[in-house]
Amino acid sequence: MSAKHKTPLQWMDTLVWWSGASRQVRQDMSNHAGGRRHQPMRWLPLLPMAAGAGLVSCATAFAMPSMVYGVAALLMPPAAAIALQGPLGKSSIDDDEREAALRRDAFFFCMALLALVNIVAGPVLLLSAALKGWTLEQIAGVAYALFMANMAWFVSLPTLYASWKSPSLSDDES
Repeated sequence: MSAKHKTPLQWMDTLVWWSGASRQVRQDMSNHAGGRRHQPMRWLPLLPMAAGAGLVSCATAFAMPSMVYGVAALLMPPAAAIALQGPLGKSSIDDDEREAALRRDAFFFCMALLALVNIVAGPVLLLSAALKGWTLEQIAGVAYALFMANMAWFVSLPTLYASWKSPSLSDDES
């Protein structure tokens, strides 16, 4: 069939075939153990975490245009992709005792660290806003930047923790 005579549904079907999404969905939904390999990512989760920290520090240093905060939302898809490919990316139903303990410890560490940082950072930001006389726009920008950074850290920090705590693979296993 020529390209001119395709219906919109045929175009979408061609795009799905071209992207390989149907093969990936079939592999994800299959129960066979030889599926995707979730490997440790020891340095990659630091990228979204650093971007979130940079966004918060820039938002507190000076008032940024609103468009920058919209672009900051693009931080989440790479962070989620890193988490899905990391050691905690598979379903927890198939975890053995060691993997379940690692998952529990990773999320406990993440929640404890984020709670501590937010308990300290909240009053510091309030004092900074009061002492420096921030405008409402800058306060809203800092709040949004802090929200985006917390999301990036919540997605990336358990992956980072689990990657460093999981045993490294030998050359014949990888």
